[in-house]
Amino acid sequence: MRILKYISIILLLVALALFLRSTFSDYQEFGGKIFNTYYKIKIRTSVADGSLPRQIENILQDIDAKMSVFNEDSEISKLNKTKAGESFALSEDLSKVLKTAKKINKESNGAFDPAIAPLIDLWGFGPEHKFASPSEEKLSEVKSYSRFDKLTFSKDYKKVTKKDARTSLNLSAIAKGYAVDRIAESLEELGFRDYVVEIGGELRLSGRRDDKGELWNIGIGVPLKYSKSNALVIEISDYAVATSGDYRNFIEEDGKTFSHTISPQTGQPVKNDLASVTVFAPTCMEADAYATAIMALGKDKGKALANKLKLPVILFIHNQEGGFNMESSEQAKQLIGLDHGSN
Repeated sequence: MRILKYISIILLLVALALFLRSTFSDYQEFGGKIFNTYYKIKIRTSVADGSLPRQIENILQDIDAKMSVFNEDSEISKLNKTKAGESFALSEDLSKVLKTAKKINKESNGAFDPAIAPLIDLWGFGPEHKFASPSEEKLSEVKSYSRFDKLTFSKDYKKVTKKDARTSLNLSAIAKGYAVDRIAESLEELGFRDYVVEIGGELRLSGRRDDKGELWNIGIGVPLKYSKSNALVIEISDYAVATSGDYRNFIEEDGKTFSHTISPQTGQPVKNDLASVTVFAPTCMEADAYATAIMALGKDKGKALANKLKLPVILFIHNQEGGFNMESSEQAKQLIGLDHGSN
């Protein structure tokens, strides 16, 4: 009987050890697919929360239902269908995004402009995915109403009115960053302080990655087509990070490469000296939008904007040898100790 008792105790201890092993870990990690890309959450915690993945999925689905142009019933799609002069009530999420978009549109002198949706569609980069190089006449016509100043907002940004019915919005250069922020805010509300949230390469990092106080490691990719290598690996935390580049989303047609990033000024796919731009900002929504703006501006104007706004920015510039050189804003050099150099 005593032997059976000891065996029972041993089995109980083994079961308890297995339970603790399944419950306690250094990290809780999970992810999935959203916005035609992938997301990943990594939280430093001793206790895994089994309900957390579903909570995060619900947040992402909610944002997708509001901001996806690929969903005909989304809030942004309904706004895009409104007539000129018709007032449209904005949800809290869309209000926040459009208010920030307006601010960055002004700061960048129009280099960031979500109202270029008609131009995106004209080039075939929208929901239809049918690439076509438009005529100069058609391009000029569509440019005339693809501007953020064709929208009028109420003072509290709870309502918006279009001046031209043809004006429409595409939030692909800011909504993903906003989704990262929403998840981070949700984790903070739940008491988590050490985490990384990533959606399609856009990141927000908080706290530390271990008990020793080490910062999180992030990689900035080599800005070359099909490359999966890192040009830099940086230790950082308590920042949001977003990258825009001509090597990420593009289409090849008749031997030519066309970037999916459209310049609001020219109405054409961006083609300048920049290979990629990585921006560090307090929120991922801002980092996402600023990266797009600087990419559209090119090296000199983009770097000038970064220095004016005191933004930490890393720029990779095409060189004549087919490679790239690296430059950084003054704030980036202070943040992560970068100097101008070549790679």
